[in-house]
Amino acid sequence: MSTQTHFNTVTSGGAASMGIRGRLAAFVSMAIATVLCSTPFTAVLVLGWIMRLMRREIVIEIGRHASPDGRRDINRRTALAGISNLPDLAATVRFPGWWRGLWDTVRSAVRAFLATSLAVLPFGILLLLSWWAGWENSFNKGYEQAWVGPVLAATGIAVAIFTLVHLPMALAHHAAERTVGAIWNIGLIRRLIGRVRWRYLVLTLTTVVLSAPLLLVQILPTFIESIAPDLSIDSPADMQAFAFGFYGAATVYLLLVLFVLRRWAARLYACAALIDGSSRLRFVGRIKQQLDRPNEPTTSAPGRVGNIIASVLMFAAWLAFLAGLYVAQFANHAWWNWISFPLTGLPWLFRPF
Repeated sequence: MSTQTHFNTVTSGGAASMGIRGRLAAFVSMAIATVLCSTPFTAVLVLGWIMRLMRREIVIEIGRHASPDGRRDINRRTALAGISNLPDLAATVRFPGWWRGLWDTVRSAVRAFLATSLAVLPFGILLLLSWWAGWENSFNKGYEQAWVGPVLAATGIAVAIFTLVHLPMALAHHAAERTVGAIWNIGLIRRLIGRVRWRYLVLTLTTVVLSAPLLLVQILPTFIESIAPDLSIDSPADMQAFAFGFYGAATVYLLLVLFVLRRWAARLYACAALIDGSSRLRFVGRIKQQLDRPNEPTTSAPGRVGNIIASVLMFAAWLAFLAGLYVAQFANHAWWNWISFPLTGLPWLFRPF
């Protein structure tokens, strides 16, 4: 049966009902995720949930391109309804049930935690050590070792920018292939970025801009008495109430931003994969086979000048992000923020109180 036949078998009433159930499930999932993000251990499950959402988004986006000529003439609801009729893909887009969903999330969480850690820990540890070396030199006046901190910082920044430039696309590739090693397919990931470079640049700039409030979350508690002198925090109970509201609101913001950015990255991955047509994109190949979409890889390569310009702008954007992180760390000396920033690593906000 062709893709169009699958899509046309779904009634508009069924699609509308699916939309209502989908919105309700999204609200419940977001509420549960907010609670889980209150500790670093349970936040790992949220990481797995996000990866499952990205995988689902990849399937839907390719479904929107399912016409034989590759035109984007299928809306999201129709594509989702049509995919739900395909046995091999339905499990990816449908709600699997609470227990099955929990088990799938746990497996995705373990894989995603390992993959993300392998990506962000190298530069995180270098930045943490550079911070420690700087303070150590300042307190102990060890001027003969003064070079250690700057060298570690420069190395950490270089590794961080290289990693962060590739990270959104790498996470989408990991979500698709479901292997820890997928995140390190640098050559393939760079080529996919090149296929959608300008849209990927917009994603990068948006990510850096939306990270600013999370950097402010690190700074504000230190100066809260100066910023809000009328705020009454005179007892441990007052402190707990303030922390609950402040970090609760920040966590909701974090999840909403992650929800938007990761789905965006997944859609860009799907578009880039369709253009690229590489046989190494095994999951995308299976989707196209199910949707009766022919594999027609492009023979043209992305323009070198355009890639250089986009790369320079992405480099500058992530450098600005790291500069903001250094500034935020002057106000909040939490070591965890060097190891894993919530927008690029584990979705958990360090709470100093």
